Amino acid sequence: MRSYSELTDRLRALRGWKVRQVATIWEYPWFVVEPTVAKRAPTVLLSGGMHGEEPAGVEGVLRWLECGRPGNINWLVFPCINPYGWARNQRRNRQRRDINRQFQRRTNTPEAELIKRLVKGRRFEFSFEFHEDVDASGFYLYELRRQPPYIGEQILQAVSRVTPINRDSIIDGNRATGHGLIRREIGRNMTRVRQRGPMAFHLFRHCTDHILGSESALTVPLAQRAQAHVTALEFALSLTFRA
Repeated sequence: MRSYSELTDRLRALRGWKVRQVATIWEYPWFVVEPTVAKRAPTVLLSGGMHGEEPAGVEGVLRWLECGRPGNINWLVFPCINPYGWARNQRRNRQRRDINRQFQRRTNTPEAELIKRLVKGRRFEFSFEFHEDVDASGFYLYELRRQPPYIGEQILQAVSRVTPINRDSIIDGNRATGHGLIRREIGRNMTRVRQRGPMAFHLFRHCTDHILGSESALTVPLAQRAQAHVTALEFALSLTFRA
Protein backbone atom coordinates (compact mmCIF):
# COMPACT_ATOMS: atom_id res chain seq x y z
CA MET A 1 0.00 0.00 0.00
CA ARG A 2 1.02 3.60 -0.54
CA SER A 3 1.57 5.71 2.55
CA TYR A 4 -1.25 8.24 2.81
CA SER A 5 0.43 9.70 5.90
CA GLU A 6 3.37 10.75 3.71
CA LEU A 7 0.96 12.54 1.41
CA THR A 8 -0.71 14.34 4.31
CA ASP A 9 2.70 15.30 5.69
CA ARG A 10 3.52 16.98 2.39
CA LEU A 11 0.24 18.86 2.48
CA ARG A 12 0.72 20.05 6.05
CA ALA A 13 4.26 21.21 5.21
CA LEU A 14 3.09 23.55 2.44
CA ARG A 15 4.00 27.20 2.76
CA GLY A 16 1.92 30.00 1.28
CA TRP A 17 -1.22 27.87 0.95
CA LYS A 18 -4.20 27.41 3.27
CA VAL A 19 -4.65 23.67 3.91
CA ARG A 20 -7.59 22.31 5.87
CA GLN A 21 -9.15 18.97 6.57
CA VAL A 22 -12.85 19.12 5.71
CA ALA A 23 -13.87 15.51 6.34
CA THR A 24 -12.79 12.00 7.20
CA ILE A 25 -13.78 9.44 4.57
CA TRP A 26 -13.17 5.72 5.15
CA GLU A 27 -10.86 6.69 8.03
CA TYR A 28 -8.75 8.93 5.78
CA PRO A 29 -8.49 12.69 6.33
CA TRP A 30 -9.83 14.52 3.28
CA PHE A 31 -8.15 17.84 2.49
CA VAL A 32 -8.77 20.95 0.46
CA VAL A 33 -6.27 23.67 -0.29
CA GLU A 34 -8.10 26.97 -0.47
CA PRO A 35 -6.17 30.22 -0.33
CA THR A 36 -8.32 33.30 -0.92
CA VAL A 37 -6.38 36.36 -2.03
CA ALA A 38 -9.32 38.65 -2.79
CA LYS A 39 -13.08 38.26 -2.96
CA ARG A 40 -13.22 39.62 -6.52
CA ALA A 41 -10.24 37.67 -7.82
CA PRO A 42 -10.93 34.77 -10.21
CA THR A 43 -10.96 31.26 -8.82
CA VAL A 44 -9.41 28.12 -10.32
CA LEU A 45 -10.39 24.57 -9.36
CA LEU A 46 -7.65 21.93 -9.48
CA SER A 47 -8.02 18.24 -8.65
CA GLY A 48 -6.17 14.93 -8.70
CA GLY A 49 -6.62 11.39 -7.49
CA MET A 50 -10.15 10.72 -8.72
CA HIS A 51 -8.99 7.21 -9.58
CA GLY A 52 -6.62 5.55 -7.16
CA GLU A 53 -4.48 3.81 -9.78
CA GLU A 54 -3.50 7.18 -11.31
CA PRO A 55 -0.66 8.35 -9.03
CA ALA A 56 0.79 11.02 -11.32
CA GLY A 57 -2.35 13.13 -10.94
CA VAL A 58 -1.86 13.39 -7.18
CA GLU A 59 1.89 13.83 -7.55
CA GLY A 60 1.33 16.59 -10.10
CA VAL A 61 -0.99 18.48 -7.75
CA LEU A 62 1.48 18.13 -4.86
CA ARG A 63 4.42 19.30 -6.96
CA TRP A 64 2.46 22.30 -8.15
CA LEU A 65 1.53 23.23 -4.60
CA GLU A 66 5.09 22.74 -3.38
CA CYS A 67 6.57 24.91 -6.14
CA GLY A 68 3.81 27.37 -6.92
CA ARG A 69 2.22 30.32 -5.20
CA PRO A 70 -1.42 31.41 -5.14
CA GLY A 71 -0.68 34.62 -7.07
CA ASN A 72 -3.61 36.95 -7.70
CA ILE A 73 -5.95 33.97 -7.99
CA ASN A 74 -8.25 32.24 -5.53
CA TRP A 75 -7.88 28.46 -5.53
CA LEU A 76 -9.91 25.43 -4.59
CA VAL A 77 -7.71 22.33 -4.76
CA PHE A 78 -8.68 18.71 -4.15
CA PRO A 79 -5.26 17.03 -3.90
CA CYS A 80 -6.51 13.44 -3.56
CA ILE A 81 -10.20 12.82 -4.15
CA ASN A 82 -10.02 9.07 -3.56
CA PRO A 83 -7.55 8.38 -0.72
CA TYR A 84 -8.89 4.87 -0.12
CA GLY A 85 -8.22 3.88 -3.73
CA TRP A 86 -4.95 5.81 -3.93
CA ALA A 87 -3.52 4.01 -0.90
CA ARG A 88 -4.38 0.64 -2.49
CA ASN A 89 -3.56 1.52 -6.10
CA GLN A 90 -7.12 0.73 -7.16
CA ARG A 91 -9.48 2.73 -9.33
CA ARG A 92 -12.59 2.63 -7.16
CA ASN A 93 -13.41 3.70 -3.63
CA ARG A 94 -14.27 1.49 -0.67
CA GLN A 95 -17.79 1.01 -2.02
CA ARG A 96 -16.22 -0.32 -5.24
CA ARG A 97 -17.62 2.66 -7.09
CA ASP A 98 -16.02 4.80 -9.72
CA ILE A 99 -16.39 8.18 -8.04
CA ASN A 100 -16.35 9.89 -11.43
CA ARG A 101 -19.67 8.25 -12.30
CA GLN A 102 -21.53 9.58 -9.23
CA PHE A 103 -22.24 13.23 -10.16
CA GLN A 104 -25.38 12.94 -12.27
CA ARG A 105 -27.71 12.66 -9.29
CA ARG A 106 -27.54 12.45 -5.52
CA THR A 107 -25.92 9.24 -4.27
CA ASN A 108 -24.49 7.98 -0.99
CA THR A 109 -20.96 8.16 -2.42
CA PRO A 110 -19.26 10.35 0.21
CA GLU A 111 -16.44 11.70 -1.97
CA ALA A 112 -18.81 12.88 -4.70
CA GLU A 113 -21.36 14.35 -2.30
CA LEU A 114 -18.65 16.26 -0.45
CA ILE A 115 -17.36 17.77 -3.68
CA LYS A 116 -20.87 18.80 -4.69
CA ARG A 117 -21.26 20.64 -1.38
CA LEU A 118 -17.87 22.33 -1.65
CA VAL A 119 -18.49 23.69 -5.17
CA LYS A 120 -22.15 24.61 -4.76
CA GLY A 121 -22.79 28.25 -5.59
CA ARG A 122 -19.21 28.91 -6.72
CA ARG A 123 -17.86 30.03 -10.09
CA PHE A 124 -14.49 29.01 -11.48
CA GLU A 125 -12.47 30.60 -14.26
CA PHE A 126 -11.69 27.04 -15.24
CA SER A 127 -11.47 23.59 -13.72
CA PHE A 128 -8.42 21.41 -14.36
CA GLU A 129 -8.43 17.68 -13.55
CA PHE A 130 -5.22 15.62 -13.54
CA HIS A 131 -5.81 12.02 -14.68
CA GLU A 132 -3.88 9.10 -16.14
CA ASP A 133 -4.76 6.58 -18.85
CA VAL A 134 -3.25 3.13 -18.38
CA ASP A 135 -3.83 2.27 -22.07
CA ALA A 136 -2.67 5.51 -23.69
CA SER A 137 0.37 5.76 -25.95
CA GLY A 138 1.04 9.35 -24.87
CA PHE A 139 -0.26 12.42 -23.07
CA TYR A 140 -3.57 13.93 -24.21
CA LEU A 141 -5.97 16.67 -23.15
CA TYR A 142 -9.72 17.21 -22.93
CA GLU A 143 -11.11 20.70 -23.41
CA LEU A 144 -14.73 21.81 -23.10
CA ARG A 145 -15.54 25.50 -23.39
CA ARG A 146 -18.73 27.36 -24.15
CA GLN A 147 -17.02 29.83 -26.49
CA PRO A 148 -13.51 30.69 -27.75
CA PRO A 149 -10.70 31.31 -27.18
CA TYR A 150 -9.60 27.68 -26.94
CA ILE A 151 -6.20 26.99 -25.47
CA GLY A 152 -5.79 23.23 -25.73
CA GLU A 153 -3.46 23.25 -28.74
CA GLN A 154 -1.05 25.68 -27.08
CA ILE A 155 -1.04 23.65 -23.86
CA LEU A 156 -0.18 20.48 -25.76
CA GLN A 157 2.58 22.21 -27.66
CA ALA A 158 4.18 23.12 -24.33
CA VAL A 159 3.66 19.65 -22.86
CA SER A 160 5.26 18.04 -25.94
CA ARG A 161 8.59 19.36 -24.69
CA VAL A 162 8.13 17.30 -21.50
CA THR A 163 6.56 14.03 -22.62
CA PRO A 164 5.37 12.29 -25.81
CA ILE A 165 1.91 13.28 -27.08
CA ASN A 166 -0.77 10.78 -28.13
CA ARG A 167 -1.14 11.18 -31.91
CA ASP A 168 -4.02 8.74 -32.39
CA SER A 169 -7.12 9.93 -34.23
CA ILE A 170 -9.34 8.04 -31.74
CA ILE A 171 -8.46 8.25 -28.06
CA ASP A 172 -10.47 6.50 -25.35
CA GLY A 173 -13.31 6.12 -27.84
CA ASN A 174 -13.34 9.82 -28.71
CA ARG A 175 -12.38 11.60 -31.90
CA ALA A 176 -9.10 13.46 -31.39
CA THR A 177 -7.21 15.98 -33.47
CA GLY A 178 -4.20 13.76 -34.05
CA HIS A 179 -2.24 16.10 -31.80
CA GLY A 180 -3.53 14.82 -28.47
CA LEU A 181 -6.61 17.02 -28.11
CA ILE A 182 -10.20 15.91 -27.50
CA ARG A 183 -12.44 18.94 -27.74
CA ARG A 184 -15.97 18.32 -26.60
CA GLU A 185 -18.59 20.13 -28.66
CA ILE A 186 -21.59 21.39 -26.75
CA GLY A 187 -24.65 19.44 -27.79
CA ARG A 188 -22.67 16.77 -29.62
CA ASN A 189 -22.42 13.48 -27.74
CA MET A 190 -23.16 15.38 -24.53
CA THR A 191 -26.07 13.09 -23.67
CA ARG A 192 -23.69 10.14 -23.46
CA VAL A 193 -21.29 12.16 -21.32
CA ARG A 194 -24.07 13.32 -19.01
CA GLN A 195 -25.31 9.76 -18.51
CA ARG A 196 -21.85 8.72 -17.31
CA GLY A 197 -22.11 11.28 -14.51
CA PRO A 198 -18.56 12.72 -14.40
CA MET A 199 -17.48 15.55 -12.14
CA ALA A 200 -16.48 17.62 -15.17
CA PHE A 201 -20.02 17.68 -16.52
CA HIS A 202 -21.45 18.62 -13.11
CA LEU A 203 -18.98 21.50 -12.91
CA PHE A 204 -19.71 22.60 -16.47
CA ARG A 205 -23.43 22.72 -15.77
CA HIS A 206 -23.20 24.60 -12.49
CA CYS A 207 -19.81 26.20 -11.87
CA THR A 208 -17.71 27.04 -14.92
CA ASP A 209 -17.63 27.66 -18.66
CA HIS A 210 -14.25 26.00 -19.18
CA ILE A 211 -13.15 22.45 -18.38
CA LEU A 212 -9.66 21.02 -18.89
CA GLY A 213 -8.55 17.47 -18.17
CA SER A 214 -5.04 16.15 -18.70
CA GLU A 215 -4.29 12.44 -19.16
CA SER A 216 -0.74 11.19 -18.80
CA ALA A 217 0.47 7.83 -20.12
CA LEU A 218 2.14 5.23 -17.94
CA THR A 219 4.76 4.62 -20.63
CA VAL A 220 7.06 7.22 -19.01
CA PRO A 221 8.36 7.55 -15.40
CA LEU A 222 6.17 9.00 -12.65
CA ALA A 223 8.21 12.19 -12.28
CA GLN A 224 7.92 12.92 -16.00
CA ARG A 225 4.19 12.30 -15.97
CA ALA A 226 3.71 14.59 -12.96
CA GLN A 227 5.77 17.32 -14.63
CA ALA A 228 3.60 17.05 -17.75
CA HIS A 229 0.52 17.84 -15.64
CA VAL A 230 2.28 20.76 -13.96
CA THR A 231 3.37 22.14 -17.33
CA ALA A 232 -0.18 21.88 -18.66
CA LEU A 233 -1.54 23.80 -15.67
CA GLU A 234 1.17 26.46 -15.88
CA PHE A 235 0.36 27.16 -19.52
CA ALA A 236 -3.38 27.15 -18.88
CA LEU A 237 -2.83 29.83 -16.25
CA SER A 238 -0.49 31.90 -18.41
CA LEU A 239 -2.87 31.77 -21.40
CA THR A 240 -5.97 32.53 -19.32
CA PHE A 241 -4.55 35.35 -17.22
CA ARG A 242 -1.99 36.87 -19.58
CA ALA A 243 -1.92 40.64 -19.76
